[in-house]
Amino acid sequence: MKKAVFVDTAYLVALTNSSDRHHAEAAALAQAWGKEGRSFLTTDAVLVEYANFFARSPLRGLAATTLARLRAAAGWTLVAVDRGLLARAEARYARHLDKAWSLTDCLSMEAMKDATLQEVATTDVHFVQAGFRPLLGGRRSP
Repeated sequence: MKKAVFVDTAYLVALTNSSDRHHAEAAALAQAWGKEGRSFLTTDAVLVEYANFFARSPLRGLAATTLARLRAAAGWTLVAVDRGLLARAEARYARHLDKAWSLTDCLSMEAMKDATLQEVATTDVHFVQAGFRPLLGGRRSP
């Protein structure tokens, strides 16, 4: 079985919003990963960021439905943000003052490190800067 893919906000937004420039690519990845039986990992912080993205959008209802489906879906692991994870993310945030990494990015990176994952469904260059392999937006690993 293949290792899980970490799912970032950018991928979820692209998958939800058919007007997003990465929508077709995200949908194709979702279909391929479904056939492969891939599993997925994300954090509650990513889901909060995703919901916030659509807070004032006509797609808010679809986003709410997506959140509920992800929480119930087989093959998905949702990492809760506990004090330990948050402390490590805050430490990463503080160590990298030269970067524009959000605290959510840092939480994600720490969760990926815990799960020994390198692949992340995102277009976010911050993950490249941190040594991870984005799988969306022309940044696919070989």
